[in-house]
Amino acid sequence: MAFSAIVTFGFGVAVLGMGISMLPGGETPGGLDPSLLTGMAIFLGMIAFVRRIAESRVILGRQRVTVVNPLFTYDIPCRHVAKVAADQNGNPVITTLQAVEIQPLGFAGSILDHFVGSSDKAVAVIKAIMAGHRTGDDALPVRRPTRAWVTDGCVLMALVCCLLIPIASA
Repeated sequence: MAFSAIVTFGFGVAVLGMGISMLPGGETPGGLDPSLLTGMAIFLGMIAFVRRIAESRVILGRQRVTVVNPLFTYDIPCRHVAKVAADQNGNPVITTLQAVEIQPLGFAGSILDHFVGSSDKAVAVIKAIMAGHRTGDDALPVRRPTRAWVTDGCVLMALVCCLLIPIASA
């Protein structure tokens, strides 16, 4: 989460500076500058990409486990978790009773994990919590789009910048 905040702040300040320089009385009098708009679009895209990846996580509740991946969030009642294990690469995999395998992206491909073993620790913690919470409601596992308002706002602003580039070039 800290990495996401640092990237958002750093690139956000750069985007803000580029935007301010296009205001009347700024460095580019006369309005929109295609090169600054391109830079803003790239930086906003970088913010969105990093935030989507960095905000992936697993939330362990009393009656459900929630896996937040970049595009989809999975809400799985504890009673529907069939198995928690690590795959051949050491990444955690949660398998539901419906035989759906869900991989938390927050642990996938981590170089540090090979030294620290955070995936193995995560599997052990999830198994321990699941062992004591097999009761609960009869709700089925749900897959829904991940909501990330700051990220989606950055994507929208990047698209606006891309749409303004041809106008600024004319």
